[in-house]
Amino acid sequence: MSAGLALWLSQQFQVARPAATAVALLPALPGAFLAWIAYRDDRAEAAADTDAKAGTLAAAVTAAETRQRAQLIGPGAHRIDLVFRHRPEPANEAVGAAEEGRLTDVVAYYRRLRPARLVITGEPGSGKTLLALDLLLGLLTHPERTEADPVPVRLSLAGWNTDRPLRDWLAEQVHEQFRDRGVTAADAWLLVDRHRVLPVLDGLDEMDTATTPVGRRRAPSALEQLNAYQDPTGNAPVILTCRTAQYAELARLDVRMREAARVEITPVTPAQATAYLAARSTGPARWTTVFDTLAAEPGGTLAQTLSTPWRLNLAATAYEERRPDTLGYRRAPGDLLGFASPGGVRDHLLGAYLPAAISQHPTRPGRYRPDQTHRWLAALAAHLATAAPASSSAAAGADTDLVLHQLWHMAGRRRVRTADALLAALLFLALDALLLAQVPSGLSPRELLGTVPVMLLGVGALWQAGRAHPQRPQAVPLRRLRDPAQRLRIVREMVYGIGAGLVGGLGVGLGVGLAVDFAVGLAGGPVIALTGGLAIGLVSGLAGAFAAPAAAAAHTSWLPSPADPRHLVRDDLVIGLTGGLTFGFAGGIAGALTFGAPFGLAFGLVAGFTGGLVGGLYFATGAGRRYVVFLCCSRGRLPWRLGAFLDWAYGAGLLRISGTAYQFRHRELQEWLTTRPRA
Repeated sequence: MSAGLALWLSQQFQVARPAATAVALLPALPGAFLAWIAYRDDRAEAAADTDAKAGTLAAAVTAAETRQRAQLIGPGAHRIDLVFRHRPEPANEAVGAAEEGRLTDVVAYYRRLRPARLVITGEPGSGKTLLALDLLLGLLTHPERTEADPVPVRLSLAGWNTDRPLRDWLAEQVHEQFRDRGVTAADAWLLVDRHRVLPVLDGLDEMDTATTPVGRRRAPSALEQLNAYQDPTGNAPVILTCRTAQYAELARLDVRMREAARVEITPVTPAQATAYLAARSTGPARWTTVFDTLAAEPGGTLAQTLSTPWRLNLAATAYEERRPDTLGYRRAPGDLLGFASPGGVRDHLLGAYLPAAISQHPTRPGRYRPDQTHRWLAALAAHLATAAPASSSAAAGADTDLVLHQLWHMAGRRRVRTADALLAALLFLALDALLLAQVPSGLSPRELLGTVPVMLLGVGALWQAGRAHPQRPQAVPLRRLRDPAQRLRIVREMVYGIGAGLVGGLGVGLGVGLAVDFAVGLAGGPVIALTGGLAIGLVSGLAGAFAAPAAAAAHTSWLPSPADPRHLVRDDLVIGLTGGLTFGFAGGIAGALTFGAPFGLAFGLVAGFTGGLVGGLYFATGAGRRYVVFLCCSRGRLPWRLGAFLDWAYGAGLLRISGTAYQFRHRELQEWLTTRPRA
């Protein structure tokens, strides 16, 4: 029909060329229409999948940050309605910023900004992180929020190596923080690439120290990348926190976040301080002299000291501590009036806060003595003060993040790596001795050839042990085994893993068999290959099966609780130990089938467990093994169960959690402990 119409038009109107074009194009229109329909459906499906991944991330962030805010606020959930004021910049500002705002209306304040870029500044302890948390949670729960709105994710800037592009770092951090909640590396990159993540960047001032040369500072480089951070509408939304003095210093160099509104949190007034202390106290009358002094001397030493939420929390915690035997108060608030300077009040409050927070811990009080806790936390603070910079170009200075698998430097780089290599050598020698015990004196060339796979295993383990940067930790959330879909996924992954496992198992099995006897090698090699392949396949299945799709993770109840930095090391060790145990059982079965029971069973189990531990700990894992070696090298300086201690200190209010890291509750506490190694 289209061809006939084209010919008729060409005869009537002498439009031969258009007619020929129509003849060529019209038959293709149905196919093009169908292709457009398929493309539209694919785009809709991709958008729905992205929405599901963003929903999973939003749920994970809400759960984690709600817990963080409750921990920062403390008992009773008493909050000070902080006031912040807009600080105009000379150029390149966001529009819509009101002159003044409050904590209770920070979400409305932020939503009026165009573009949605905000810099929160304030003095140390003024409540910058708490204001950012309230804004983050408020955005997630706002009644006008839509599925297309980006998910705010709080990230610590202290560990960012600014040689890496911002997008790569954002995707890595999102995955690291929420992979236990089903956010894979691909999901994280997709969400960042499609601008479905709103970075809430905490601690620009923690990237450098005052003594760092200007040319080596990371903060200017970070701001440069933030200024280049774009989305389809222009400058992408960002929320940034920084101390006022450090941001002002950057501004004097004409380095600031462009197209952003900057606000500064004002000091807590004496009236606000009085209301907060009265609300936190079970006997407000005890504080009468303090309240009277705050009212009479609004610019005095006490009022200056208690002008931030952090200091007020210190005071309320320290002076509400009771004696366990009489339930009487251990300290009288009037003691605060006897100091001549704010520094004296600060040191007094910090010294009293540590034992008070420990005694008021709601779970298992007395688990750690105050002097022990002080000594261990001081050692960690001293390590952070001398920690290596994030990169060669980064400023050498104090850090804030306590990441378990990165703390091994604390015991001495050379010492820990040497101990790691010695452990590998001992395991390898034990395995080698077991094999040589079965070989008659005078090794033949064939028997020497049979030892090559074992020798290669030992050399590889020694190389892994001496690495300056061990493998990154792997995640294995075991609760997913409760889900039938995940069990099927494990089986599917095991099929792929068995293929690779058979190759390695065949080499080891034939090598061991040849070293003992040629006939035994021919008979036992395939047996060891099969059982070893099954073992390696199981480990591969466990390692690969737990990258659950984000959409599925959003509807599961078996996922672990969010924000537990111990999961990284724990899961990494599960992979290594699972490999060792599984290979040990496989070796026992292979030994029994090859050499006969009971000798073959005993020999196979011992050799299998030893070889499996070498392979599992030095090839399937790295970070977890290095962490255990570090603990062995730190006996007496740190508790043996360091992760449990840090989690306990978090519950006591001495630490906080930022992503996959523990941090001291406040930088002031960290710096104070650095100069006081003992109570």
